[in-house]
Amino acid sequence: MLIEKLLGVAIIGVEPVLWVLISMSIISFGVIIERVLVFVHIKNSLQNLSKTELRILLEKRLGILATFGNNAPFVGLFGTVLGIINAFHSLSKEGSEFGVNTVMGGISEALVATAVGLFVAIPSVIAYNYFVRKIKMILLEMEVYEK
Repeated sequence: MLIEKLLGVAIIGVEPVLWVLISMSIISFGVIIERVLVFVHIKNSLQNLSKTELRILLEKRLGILATFGNNAPFVGLFGTVLGIINAFHSLSKEGSEFGVNTVMGGISEALVATAVGLFVAIPSVIAYNYFVRKIKMILLEMEVYEK
């Protein structure tokens, strides 16, 4: 009974996972643009901020990029697993006459989720690492000018 209920959820397929990944991608892109704008703005007003205020401003929303960078591949993998479950379930319903085509089509659709997960994760990790490095450099410059 529990397996039937879980199978019913799994058969929904990859599409909801893809929507989650697309949403993550849009949010990630928005955070990257917002962070770039903040970094440009802060360069102009570096002297007017305390070190604590500066650090708070610079590190805002970086957790989103880190979280998406770390978890998007797993969300994509989850979609892949759901797609493969769906492909094998379809195979069991249709019988062996359409077997290979059913499984291959389902697996190819499922792998799209993995690709989209990586598409979200890679830019998020690159941007996160870039911003963390930039924050270290800005704070170091601020320390040098304070002395």
